[in-house]
Amino acid sequence: MRLLRSLLLILALVLVGCAQPGSPTPTASSTAPETRQVSMRLQWFAQYQFAGYIVAKEKGYYTAVGLDVTLNPGGPDLVPLPLVATGRDTFGSTGADTILTAREQNIDVVALATWFQASPVAFMVHSDSDIHSPQDFPGHTVGMFYGDNVETEYRALLAATNVDRAGITEIPGDYSLAPFLERRADVWPVYATDQPNIARREGTEVRLILAREYGVQLMGDVLFTTAEFVQKNPNTVRAFVQATLRGWHEAIAHPEETVALIARYNPDLDPAQLSFEARETITLITYGPGATCPGYSDPTLWAAEARQLQALGLLAHSPDLESSIFNQPVREYYESQGVRCGE
Repeated sequence: MRLLRSLLLILALVLVGCAQPGSPTPTASSTAPETRQVSMRLQWFAQYQFAGYIVAKEKGYYTAVGLDVTLNPGGPDLVPLPLVATGRDTFGSTGADTILTAREQNIDVVALATWFQASPVAFMVHSDSDIHSPQDFPGHTVGMFYGDNVETEYRALLAATNVDRAGITEIPGDYSLAPFLERRADVWPVYATDQPNIARREGTEVRLILAREYGVQLMGDVLFTTAEFVQKNPNTVRAFVQATLRGWHEAIAHPEETVALIARYNPDLDPAQLSFEARETITLITYGPGATCPGYSDPTLWAAEARQLQALGLLAHSPDLESSIFNQPVREYYESQGVRCGE
């Protein structure tokens, strides 16, 4: 959405005189959290996409490490990046691309864990359509959410397949699937973790076009905070990350139990829909390095994404990944179990 790009620019002006992006080296010596009350801003309402946080809260994993955590929903007017960067929320969830572009604008956010090792974005078409690949997009109508990770993935997909965007009719995206279901759009960008199943439940047969099948390797949901918060509150960060990891491992190992827990946490959700979300979400979390270390931020994959963003003109310079990623809490979590990530 253009709103997010505008907010990034405003934040850059506000924060450029503040702490510059740098290595968030922890300085505290005790193990108790420096700050007990923290908040987490989700990207959307509570659903399986955020199971690790919900499980950690509902099962007392945050309380066990001395934290009082408030989970706040996200939405079009509740975007995690500006809310965390300005201190309204402590932690947030956003796309890896947003972390990198924000840092280039001197907004000192830092990735703490990469949950979706592969992007959840997919391009949905009707099963009876003549669209089978991106090369079939020209001459058709595509829904588009401008200025966010959907457009980033769309541009990368077209570039990877040498498709001229000028030949495609685009219409602004809508959080309702109505334009697609009513066939006013031929291609609709979705999160593969939930919306395809919603379309099928409406009686529409669909298939998905995934950018990663055409060599586009972008990541998805990332847990982040500011470099300043990491530096001043390393034990709080460690406690939050590791309790969330515990929550995600519980959600991965016991998806149906987690479905029931989330359905109680958010009674507006349908358990059958949550079960679909569980399968698709776990696939993304355990993809690539997540097969061994869910949540690990692989510097090689982050570097590859940065190159992709540079090729698209979304980054002007190569980012300093050493200061963009704070992997220590995730590494320590797995090393305590005899697992070394990234090897």
